[in-house]
Amino acid sequence: MALLHMVWMAPKADTTPEQMDEGLAAIRGLGHIPDVLSIDTGCNLTDRAGGATHGAMITLTGIHALPSYIEHTDHQTVGRLLRDICTVTVMDIET
Repeated sequence: MALLHMVWMAPKADTTPEQMDEGLAAIRGLGHIPDVLSIDTGCNLTDRAGGATHGAMITLTGIHALPSYIEHTDHQTVGRLLRDICTVTVMDIET
């Protein structure tokens, strides 16, 4: 089974649209990490996400891939960048 690593993002008050675009681009740049099958990012189109304005869906080969993905240096760097500019909520589900 694949694993969906879903990320909801709500920008902090002083975050610019350009910074959010850079954050999404940084997420899309994680496709080289082993066991990443796909990465999709975008802006929320409804008011149903509890204040999240942007999101990402990273598809991994399975639950076994999650620890190495999370611990990967590049993922850690992007995580720090995102936490500097927004509130981040994450959910991981098997499909």
